[in-house]
Amino acid sequence: MREIRVILISSVLPESTTGGQVTLHRHLIERPGICLDQFKRQTENDGCKSVFWKVVQRIKSTRFSRYAEDLMVLENGCWIDAISPQKSIQAGRTVVLTVAHAGDCQAALRFAQKNNLPLVTFFHDWWPDIPNVHSPFRRRLASQFLELYQKSSAALCVCEGMKSALGENPRATVLFPIPKNAPLLPQITKTKAGSKRFRVYYFGNLFEYGPMLAMALKEAGKNEKLLFEVRGANPNWPEDFHDAMRNEGRWKEFARRSELDSWLAEADAFLIPMVFDPQFRRRMETSFPSKLIEFAQFGKPLVIWGPEYCSAVRWASHGDRGLCVTDPSPCVLVEAIENLAESPPQLRHYAMAAAESARDEFNSDRIHAQFLAELEKALSHSS
Repeated sequence: MREIRVILISSVLPESTTGGQVTLHRHLIERPGICLDQFKRQTENDGCKSVFWKVVQRIKSTRFSRYAEDLMVLENGCWIDAISPQKSIQAGRTVVLTVAHAGDCQAALRFAQKNNLPLVTFFHDWWPDIPNVHSPFRRRLASQFLELYQKSSAALCVCEGMKSALGENPRATVLFPIPKNAPLLPQITKTKAGSKRFRVYYFGNLFEYGPMLAMALKEAGKNEKLLFEVRGANPNWPEDFHDAMRNEGRWKEFARRSELDSWLAEADAFLIPMVFDPQFRRRMETSFPSKLIEFAQFGKPLVIWGPEYCSAVRWASHGDRGLCVTDPSPCVLVEAIENLAESPPQLRHYAMAAAESARDEFNSDRIHAQFLAELEKALSHSS
């Protein structure tokens, strides 16, 4: 297959970190098939940025920061237009790629239309709900978000919930976040009950999910049969609890991938939390936890703790692929995990379900092949 030139205009850039950044890095940097022309955002001190941009950044540091966010909606990424890629456009094998975040994606849409190029857009989060803007500007963001969806040559939705919420579009498809390219090891796909404490691990976002995980840590700490550990940076916890978890070894700092993988391989099961607060319902319905996909690669049971409408619970409930706990009480969660630990048939069932998902729909080669196929379809539709 001939290489596809990708012009990336996005607020989310390919980096080997977490979330959307690592998804782009794995598709655009680590895998073959792509010739990347990456538009790089300038820093605040670069002269090419407008006076408008610099004024907005200063307002953001004051008590009027919400009005600065409103102004950014009005500006709509126009400062990017003058400094977008200026290289010659290669007809037939070039696409514009963006992530539906911030004004950069609107600049990508304008650039694609100006140069008659197909636009491929990742829809990973419901962006209109994220910025701290006033209601009229949120409505404007929602309108632009839906317009971007309809005008994209290929709309790559992170889950069925996102695709459904965005509406009908023949050019839309579900593309899961791509995991690390690491095949399952037979020795870590076997989970069994025993006399040792049952180890449940989580790594990732400890800010949004920090309060939930703190409740789970407190409750699990009362149970002699369970050991619950979490790993990640800057937990959203009171200082005394933070210190206690560090001292007990139940909270660990973020680690490099090799150390992280060794730690994860010791788990008996993994916990995937999703927020119960009703104000975050749409975000829980339309986002998909990339950590679920990463955890599945280890072939251990997945425990999803979240509302029944969240994307992870809906995924796991289809075919009973993970243990779903849809009660926000940490007592109910810990009881469910203890019952799982004491049921070898359940452990085998959920371990096999995770391993099968890793080999099939969460297979990194398969996901990247689907990504390339969507780029090819966008090219063919624009020719």
